Amino acid sequence: MILVVGATGQLGSQVVRRLRAEGTPVRALVRDRAAASDLAATGAELVVADLREPGSLDAALTGATAVVATANAIAPTTRGDTADAVDAGYAELVARAERAGVSRFVLAAVPETPLDARVPVARSKRRTEERLAGSGMSWLSLRMPPFTEVWLALVGSELPLRGEQRATLHRPYAALRRFRRLTGRTIDRFGVMVVPGPASARQAFLSVHDAAAGLAAAVRPEAGAGPLDLGGPEALSWTEVAEIYARVLDRRVRVVSQPAAVYAAVSRLAAPVAPSLAGVLALNRLIASSETAWDTADAARRLGLGPLRTVEQVLREKAALPVR
Repeated sequence: MILVVGATGQLGSQVVRRLRAEGTPVRALVRDRAAASDLAATGAELVVADLREPGSLDAALTGATAVVATANAIAPTTRGDTADAVDAGYAELVARAERAGVSRFVLAAVPETPLDARVPVARSKRRTEERLAGSGMSWLSLRMPPFTEVWLALVGSELPLRGEQRATLHRPYAALRRFRRLTGRTIDRFGVMVVPGPASARQAFLSVHDAAAGLAAAVRPEAGAGPLDLGGPEALSWTEVAEIYARVLDRRVRVVSQPAAVYAAVSRLAAPVAPSLAGVLALNRLIASSETAWDTADAARRLGLGPLRTVEQVLREKAALPVR
């Protein structure tokens, strides 16, 4: 039995569907059983629990042989879903999983950068990796770059969201909704792509569906242990992404860069009154300050993954879907 933590998120729900399609028994950790009927329809067992309530985790872990953890506080849906609360929940999850006899733990993580200590989400991932390394469980932390279906929407388009189930950017998070109202269609309407950092910065954009396939494959102990970088099949600059948008949308698209210093300053201002928003801005700062110009073909082969989706392939597939 595989326990998926974060099962109602965009990535976690795809992991549930992937594992169930393979015939693997899955237990999905949810807060609201009624809001997860789509996951129940896959044949997954639903268990009501919460990382913020450590005592609820024991029943979820009973009988589980492996855990796939994708939960995060990037776009919180409930008051109290702070990075610190999620980090504390992960500490309990790792300790209780080991006590429950879980043999394998797979973590969805972010790339390692010099800014990790100043970015709540990255800091939590590094702490969880340290806890896993000190545990007796076999573990793998899949460190992944920006997701195509998330970040290529954040820079100004609704196109990457077409057909996506439980999209992160559709969460009922007030700050995110206000941001999306202002910037959600700047590419689609005006041909303007607003990006974090320099237009020349390169990222190995990874489809969230390929990320889910990687996490599902990482459950197998033969996938190895420790941290593993997995990126998409190509590393693209924001300028190259704009050129792909231009081809797909048949219009000129120009890039407007936002410096990392802007995100850093606004994040500091927001931290005392809106810690979740400050965390989102800090993550933008991380993207603006780092690159993932990786060739991770060996990692994909190690996980037994087939051809990974390119950015242009994803956007053209989305463009062929009906607008809803």
